[in-house]
Amino acid sequence: MEGISTNISVKSSRSQGLALTALLSAVYVTFALLSSYVFGSITHGMDNFIVRSLGFVILAGLTTAFGYSTMMGAISGIVLEFTVPTPVRFYLFPSLLAYGFVFDVIINLQKPPIENPGVIRILLGTVLASIAMSAVALGVFTLVGFFPPQVIPIIWPLGIFRDVILGIIGAVVGFLLLRELIQLKPR
Repeated sequence: MEGISTNISVKSSRSQGLALTALLSAVYVTFALLSSYVFGSITHGMDNFIVRSLGFVILAGLTTAFGYSTMMGAISGIVLEFTVPTPVRFYLFPSLLAYGFVFDVIINLQKPPIENPGVIRILLGTVLASIAMSAVALGVFTLVGFFPPQVIPIIWPLGIFRDVILGIIGAVVGFLLLRELIQLKPR
């Protein structure tokens, strides 16, 4: 499939890119907190994986400079590290930072950066970022002894698989939403 065709001025303005990063970080953090408090015992954060990927896809589609996804991961991670209602929080910042950085690297791999990342690049970025995030989170939990040793060979592949599938769902929804957002933008 082809990239997203756009004439959006966000691509040329650093301040607009920063504002978009802050906005999408705030939307993701707000959703994650509301979901955690209201539906946390039901969804166990799985809905957050979808919304996170959706936000990163929209950000990548509307900005081209390296660093915005990393910044979104850092901002979201810092805020969630101190606010999310879980007994163990110390994995959130490094996990979200890893997600944002890997996503940034894959989306902005080409020099100069491609203006319209296509579906394949977005899906590849989402899959690899989801793997990185899961590996960091699972690694932290494993290092601190959160998992009994006998379940580690089961938890790691299942956790990574779940995170990748949910990330892909969010990326596809984000890509479809991004196409609609671009069509609504005045030219």
